[in-house]
Amino acid sequence: MKSSGVGTAHRAATTIRTLFTDITLQFCDGYRPAAGQTPTQFLLGFTLDNLVGMYLAQNYDIPNLAKKVEEIKEDLDTEKQPPSS
Repeated sequence: MKSSGVGTAHRAATTIRTLFTDITLQFCDGYRPAAGQTPTQFLLGFTLDNLVGMYLAQNYDIPNLAKKVEEIKEDLDTEKQPPSS
């Protein structure tokens, strides 16, 4: 069954609302933003960064860096092993 666009948008909005609430609670728990940055500026920047990240992940082929690092490690390990005779 295909999910509707409204359901997906609702889940995304709920996730963003939950993140916003969690971050706001951090401020009440003694979190201090960077010097000269108000909590509102931090929340707006955090939200914008997440929205841009979601857009890029959905619309572009972003490589999975964790997998790339594992591949490089495997390649290096195979190069270090002496050939068996």
